[in-house]
Amino acid sequence: MAEVFAGFLVGFALSIAIAPLGAITLVRSNDRTGLAQRIAPEGTSVVALSVVLHFAAMLVLTMIGMLLGLLLLALNDRRPDNGLGSPNVAYTLIVVALTAVIVMPTLVAPALRRWCTVGALVFVAAFGWVMPWLAWAGS
Repeated sequence: MAEVFAGFLVGFALSIAIAPLGAITLVRSNDRTGLAQRIAPEGTSVVALSVVLHFAAMLVLTMIGMLLGLLLLALNDRRPDNGLGSPNVAYTLIVVALTAVIVMPTLVAPALRRWCTVGALVFVAAFGWVMPWLAWAGS
């Protein structure tokens, strides 16, 4: 069960780090592009929208972390092999492959390329390497 808790912690830590960056980006881009008015009803405060986005990021990332924790728990029972700097190489390769499949289509747009690549690297580092080590330390 340490794997699921490790996934929750990593997802929560990512949401704590990513949500304020998203809120700052939203507030800054709202002055130039009016992004907040396009994604929310008219008259919605940018600060209130940032709070909603933070709450959504917290729910989504902790859910992803817990699901990946269940996957790690299942793989630890079947293939607990070390490799690639991870206590479970099969799990790390699955996280890398899933991230690549999700991020590859976004790399077509030049405006998104840098942000998606950085986000993918952070996601893989957090869920692919930190989470297995945290689960290993907790068990």
